[in-house]
Amino acid sequence: MRRLFLFLVNILSVLVLASVFCIIKPEFSTAANKNGYIAEQGLIVSYGNGFVGESHRSYRVASFIYHIGFKAHSIFPSLVPPNNGRFTLYLEPQYDTVTRPSGNYEFGLGFGLEYRFKIIKRIDGYMLAGSGLHYISFDSSKQSGGFNFNDNLGCGLYLFTSKHSAVNLGFRFRHISNADLNMPNEGINSYLFVLGYSRFF
Repeated sequence: MRRLFLFLVNILSVLVLASVFCIIKPEFSTAANKNGYIAEQGLIVSYGNGFVGESHRSYRVASFIYHIGFKAHSIFPSLVPPNNGRFTLYLEPQYDTVTRPSGNYEFGLGFGLEYRFKIIKRIDGYMLAGSGLHYISFDSSKQSGGFNFNDNLGCGLYLFTSKHSAVNLGFRFRHISNADLNMPNEGINSYLFVLGYSRFF
């Protein structure tokens, strides 16, 4: 299990470094996106508190997320009308540090749908919903550790600093459980504040 964990951390590190390179070197991102499928690349950090099951035991987590959005119309042209990338299908590999109870960690891969809409000239709003496979080291009498599912609902603002880049300020509700595949399964609910930086294509 330790080898699997280190392997996944290394993959996540490569993805994060690649996204940093794309943000610093936008011409690289443009070349890599010549087919027009990518709508957004970004880095996100989040932090928040939650509770484990009905015991309301405190669960505090800091997340490091690589967000990549794909234009839904380019992938499903018959289902999604052209919308300049406002409907996106996203992937989010992530690594999380659990600060309470201390000494725990998480990692996983999320996916979902995001919709972005104009508020005023340099501010867009967004809403998203997603799920994914998630590993948690935390194991208790209320929630079994190991592989679980990570369900997310979120909203926020993109504050544009240029035509193609923006600061991401948002909020997410996150629910972790395993669909009763392993007991106990009371779930972990967390409320997370989000800060990120994205480039759009």
